[in-house]
Amino acid sequence: MNETTTVDKEALTILELTDHDLMAALKVAENQLNIIYTRAQVLMSLAGMVVTVTGFSGRLIASSSLAAQLFLVSGLFVTLASVIWVFLRIMRVRWVTILATQNKDTALQCALNHRNRKTKAYKIGGVILCLGLILYSISIALMLMNPTPVIGPVR
Repeated sequence: MNETTTVDKEALTILELTDHDLMAALKVAENQLNIIYTRAQVLMSLAGMVVTVTGFSGRLIASSSLAAQLFLVSGLFVTLASVIWVFLRIMRVRWVTILATQNKDTALQCALNHRNRKTKAYKIGGVILCLGLILYSISIALMLMNPTPVIGPVR
């Protein structure tokens, strides 16, 4: 079963559940999109924490070894890549109601396809973020395994 067939069946089911009220059916799709947006904001917040920790402890982590420096910088870049991915692929807003003004017959299918694309992008953004967090965590582990004495304030 291809994705178009699945979306068509889902659209029919939603329309049946909403007594063929297109705006109510679009509201269902909109609610699902809101869940994706909320989860995308969580990914962005996690990435923001990495940047914050780097601001406070990055120099200390990097001072422990060359490997820690490489993992710290690569983890930071991969994490920021996830932010860019999530921002460009998920956080852009396209109003669901505009679909009803374009073509009422396919509006719900278009909204569901839109949701599916954003869901796939969310999954990819999550994987990218996880890779960045793994690299970043390795840098912290390297620092903890090779502690260096702190002389004076680390700025």
